[in-house]
Amino acid sequence: MNYISAGYFLVMPTPRKDYMDEKIVPETVLSVSGCLCKQYPDTSILWGNSEVKKERYMDQLGLSLNAFQLFEQWIEEHRNTGDVLFPQVFSDLHSAEDFLNRFLIHLPGIRIISIGLPEQYIVDFLKDVELFSSKNPEPYGVEKMLLQHHLPEKDGAKKVGYEVLGFDSGSVHSYLCNGLERDFRQHFNFSPNRYGLIDSIEEADCYSDYCNELGEEETESVLWFPWAIFEHKRST
Repeated sequence: MNYISAGYFLVMPTPRKDYMDEKIVPETVLSVSGCLCKQYPDTSILWGNSEVKKERYMDQLGLSLNAFQLFEQWIEEHRNTGDVLFPQVFSDLHSAEDFLNRFLIHLPGIRIISIGLPEQYIVDFLKDVELFSSKNPEPYGVEKMLLQHHLPEKDGAKKVGYEVLGFDSGSVHSYLCNGLERDFRQHFNFSPNRYGLIDSIEEADCYSDYCNELGEEETESVLWFPWAIFEHKRST
């Protein structure tokens, strides 16, 4: 199966949230959803006007003032060249690795992951996004990546599972944000892997269909798809 790359992300795995079913979800979750896992950099802070938030972010990252200024400069330069896309997407693996090794190497838990949408769903995804494109003058990073039709980088990559995700204004919602692991277990005898992800495309496809059949009162008003999740080995 061919997957089209929707970009690279720097993600910190997170402990299972209190609202998740501990009998189903593992202790640690890896997700591209910002609702669940921290992503780097937080461009809403970097491109905002609050110096207080920037100072707090600098402290959270454990960076000196000089290092943080270089951090901001790197992001701005690579935003201009298209290597960093809004809001937190790297367009290629090299840029994600370079940023991580320059500024966040002291945070060893961060993972480089990429997401890929099965090629058969690209047209439906882009049609859905087009319905809301008038609300945003410039395409979000995930949209730009899918329009470029690149395959995910395979060197040093490991497919760690699938995640049922719904795209919403540049970011994504996960099935786990909605407590849908309980529905999956009840209707399909669902059992996620050690990352909190789904092992097969057949299962993920079935679960995304289920999510799309639910009413808006039960999930976010998004179109759900089965996305492949790849983890990329950190270069040293």
